[in-house]
Amino acid sequence: MTRQIDAATITALSGDNLNMATLVQIDFDTPIKVTNWARNVSALSTTFLSSSDLLEIDQVSESSELQINSLNLTFSGVSQTFVALFLTNDYIDVRTRIWTAVLTNADAVIGEPILIFDGRITGYGITDTDDTSTVAVEVASHWKDFDKTNGRKTNSNTQQIYFAGDKGFDYAADSTKDIKWGKN
Repeated sequence: MTRQIDAATITALSGDNLNMATLVQIDFDTPIKVTNWARNVSALSTTFLSSSDLLEIDQVSESSELQINSLNLTFSGVSQTFVALFLTNDYIDVRTRIWTAVLTNADAVIGEPILIFDGRITGYGITDTDDTSTVAVEVASHWKDFDKTNGRKTNSNTQQIYFAGDKGFDYAADSTKDIKWGKN
C-alpha cells in the first residue's frame, strides 16, 4: 500500500532518538480511541487515551502478493470494560484503524500519524484464567469476505425475489415439523 508520509515525519524518522506511539480507533457507536503511549496523545483532531488495557498489537505485515491481511488486538479483560463492549455491541464489520505516530519528548505528534492498518472486526475471543482475563479481537482488511458466498433464506419472500410466482417455499416451515430429530 502506497503511503504519503509528510516531510516532518520523514525528518523525525531519520533522527537517532525516536518516540513512537501506536494509536487505535475502533468505530463503535461511541468510538474507542486508545494508545499504548504512557500519556494521552492528541492527533487527528482527537485525543487517544493512554490505556494499560491495550496489551498487544500483532505485527502488521504487508507484501506485494495479493492476500488478506489480518491481525489481533489484545485487551485486558480484568477491568471488564472491553468484555462489556463486545458482549453488548454489534461488533462484526466495525471499522478499526491503527496508526503509528512519531512524538516529541513533550508528547506532541510530529507531522501526521501514519495509517498502518485499516480493517474491520471479524471476531473476538475472551480468555479467563485464575490470574487474568483478556479479550483478543481479530481484525481483517475489507477484502476478508471477498470470496464469501452468501446464502439465501428458505422462505417464500426470498423465493419471490428470484422466482416470482413460485410457491415452492410457501410451506417450507411446516415441512420440518414432523421430522423426528434424534428419534427412531
